[in-house]
Amino acid sequence: MIGRQNLPEEYLTWNKVWSAPFGTHAVRELSMRERLAHPDPASLGMFAFQHPSLTRRFEYPWAFHTAAPAPGMRVVEIGGGLAGFQFVLADAGCEVTTVDPAAAEGPDQWSGSTYQVSWALTPESHQKLNTVFGTGVRLLAERLQDCALPDGTFDRIFCLSVLEHVPPAEARGMLERSAALLKPGGLLILTVDLFLDVIPFGVLKSNSWGTNLDVHELVTGLGLDLVAGDPRELLGFPEFDFDRVVRLIPELMMGTYPVLSQALALRKPA
Repeated sequence: MIGRQNLPEEYLTWNKVWSAPFGTHAVRELSMRERLAHPDPASLGMFAFQHPSLTRRFEYPWAFHTAAPAPGMRVVEIGGGLAGFQFVLADAGCEVTTVDPAAAEGPDQWSGSTYQVSWALTPESHQKLNTVFGTGVRLLAERLQDCALPDGTFDRIFCLSVLEHVPPAEARGMLERSAALLKPGGLLILTVDLFLDVIPFGVLKSNSWGTNLDVHELVTGLGLDLVAGDPRELLGFPEFDFDRVVRLIPELMMGTYPVLSQALALRKPA
């Protein structure tokens, strides 16, 4: 499925409770460095420390409600950075591991980019937020494929708007490793950006953010069953309906750049 502008009431409530996806109103005039150095960073909210796309208004509550996290669950978030979703999961009683190789690159990785002053992911800044929010999220600063995590031991794995930023072979490797890490009955929760300036909607092969992936090709053969998501709105699926998506654009949630959010969940057979 693709996220809609008109969110269900439970999604609106979730966003309000967690000040998602941007943090509280107090953050509007603060740079990312000022937020991390704030005398009371907890007052800014869990989602104040990474700049999100507008599509996260849909993605975060959709992922949370679809996954139905419960105390004691072991979960992984891939590419979580300093975003608040991992801390919400920890607050819900989950044992959370965030896997993000960008943490090993340091805050200067975006030098020359418009994001150089807004990206502040380091092991130190991540641990500071753990302390601020009273959570115990573990950060692994490496690729998921390289992590020494035990197979078949995780209840939920989240990968929210990450895959489109890496080459297709890398994305496929991440999903294959995710499938191995899941327990029987576990869920893989995915959102994948759909760029409207990139083929098949636009003329570009890719943009500065990434490329449009064949979602069907990515998930076929993983041994997981599609349990949430509309194949008519998932690029690459035989049922994908280009004309339908175009007609629906006025109803769909658009990002800060011309992008939509495809959402799907896959279950490992028990």
